[in-house]
Amino acid sequence: MTMSMEAVIIIVRLIAYAAAGLTAGFSAVYVINHVPAKWFCDYDEEPTDEMWGKRIKEYPWNLIFSFFFIGALFLIWETELIYQVAAVPALWLLLLIGISDKKFMIIPDQFVIGIAIVSIGFVPYQSNILSPLLGALMGGGSLLTIGLIASRILKRDAMGFGDIKLMAAIGLMVGLKGILIIMILTLLSSGGILGIMCFLGKVKRNEEQPLGPFIAAAAAGFILFRPWLLMAADWYVGLYS
Repeated sequence: MTMSMEAVIIIVRLIAYAAAGLTAGFSAVYVINHVPAKWFCDYDEEPTDEMWGKRIKEYPWNLIFSFFFIGALFLIWETELIYQVAAVPALWLLLLIGISDKKFMIIPDQFVIGIAIVSIGFVPYQSNILSPLLGALMGGGSLLTIGLIASRILKRDAMGFGDIKLMAAIGLMVGLKGILIIMILTLLSSGGILGIMCFLGKVKRNEEQPLGPFIAAAAAGFILFRPWLLMAADWYVGLYS
């Protein structure tokens, strides 16, 4: 009994997805634990003891991350190969950014630059040649404006510059329409989750919280559910046009 060529292709893809997922998951843990401690500091600071050595446990996080990447590849199964090739490193970098900001309240410039480089792979999926530039300006500019206004009201720094650079890099990657969707998702997720945690007493009202994990999660969600989110955005805009 011989298998059809289609069955062979599916088996090869499954093996490739498993290999790529395991590689991405295990390498994410390795990179977080082995990059220089200075990456997790502001420019004028020195690393703390927490920044040296093992920063996250290898087990079970290497397996959890691996399953995440394998699942992500299945979610974008029907997309073009070039999109999948661009999506995996983008998700990998977003994961590292989320971990870094959550654990150390810092978004390393090296990861943000990586996002900007990976954005080249998403160029074929931009609506026009100006969309990446407009997305970067909208993402970074909007967050900068919000941060300046909030800082004036609160009389303290309300927005890290790392968040602004990250949103600009993501805007470069997803374009104008994409960054608008990601900004809305970030607002809803951060406001909802932090609001619930504050209500339950898990965080203090004036306690500083990282925004990077919410931005990274929203960007990852857009990459994985891009067609449906764009369709929903077009439908919503159509209601008022």
